[in-house]
Amino acid sequence: MNADLPWWYSESLTVQQGGLCLDGVALETLARTHGTPLYVYSRATVQRRLRALQAMLAQATTRYKVYYAMKSNRHAGVLAAARATPGVGIDTCSPREVETALAAGFAPHEISFNAGMLSNRDLAALAESGVHCTLDSFSALRRYGNLVPAGTPVGLRFDPGVAASYGQQPKMVYGKSKFGFDVEECAAALDAAHRAGLVVDSVAMHIGWGLPQSSADLVDWAFGRLSGVACQCPTLETINVGGGLGGRYLASDQPLALETWRDLIARHLAPLGATIVCEPGTWVVAPAGLLIAEVNTVEARRHITWVGINAGYALNPLPAMYDIPLEVIPLCNPLGAPAMIAHVAGHINEGVDVWAQARPLPRLEEGDLIAFFPAGAYGSSMASNHCMRGEFAEVTVG
Repeated sequence: MNADLPWWYSESLTVQQGGLCLDGVALETLARTHGTPLYVYSRATVQRRLRALQAMLAQATTRYKVYYAMKSNRHAGVLAAARATPGVGIDTCSPREVETALAAGFAPHEISFNAGMLSNRDLAALAESGVHCTLDSFSALRRYGNLVPAGTPVGLRFDPGVAASYGQQPKMVYGKSKFGFDVEECAAALDAAHRAGLVVDSVAMHIGWGLPQSSADLVDWAFGRLSGVACQCPTLETINVGGGLGGRYLASDQPLALETWRDLIARHLAPLGATIVCEPGTWVVAPAGLLIAEVNTVEARRHITWVGINAGYALNPLPAMYDIPLEVIPLCNPLGAPAMIAHVAGHINEGVDVWAQARPLPRLEEGDLIAFFPAGAYGSSMASNHCMRGEFAEVTVG
């Protein structure tokens, strides 16, 4: 790629005739047609990245499966793109997500379920659905075993025992948290499953969200622990490495390289002969989406220039609630040189509703359109109606 182009410029996200385009479609035209706030997703990017993961796994093992993590984005167009990608299943974490996956055309055997703190109602719905469930507590094993036929296969989820995530954000760490059996409980968990009449055919581990390259040693150690529990399971068919592959949110970000991830799988897990499963969400769909908003205020206040927009954190909680930055790109001048330093704020009546602080930006005026990128993951799927500001539209292109 041309070194003069910004880091976010890609095969799908380009600049044509001075305007920002996604898969050749002018985003300003879409915004004027559908109104703002508007999420726009690239079908081609979703499928391209799913195929890239399949190709990388194929270099580590001959037996693999990719399940797209629905919780990252459940828009119908995104689910259709995943469904149309050969060999891709879908990962769910609630009974309603299972229902949505079935409605999107996924067969029960193409759906995985992975969640904790499950109610009896949850377990009954899962038992009726026929999807494969990964459980992470003795309570769930006992209660699920009472609902399904003897010999029903299940997975066991284990705590990776490490703390790794984007920016070492505690909210994004899955190790040493509420999820999973301790590795030292493996024998007891296998025994509990046997007593419940269940057959453990898979072991699973999810390390954290947005794993950086600097955490490669922690991933190495966690995969070693996962290999250890896998070796204790005599009926093992599948090893699930979870998700966690990081997206790039700033030019300086260095997410865990796919090649590193591949090599660690090849070293620790592929030799065991089981099918290797992953459940990517952010890595697949984050760069496939943008959120477009309209500038309604440009004003200096206490030596700070504020750019106000018609979208707040109710539509995307990542910047305000998780300190995850998003790039701010003007639609009509995406390659413009910085001409102002500004805070970008939303219209929610909360002081935390700030999208970006002290961000160098091209000159913006009221009425201009801006895009937040990458916004395809954990934006619309986590949206709320706080302050009754939850309205937005979604479209898929490509």
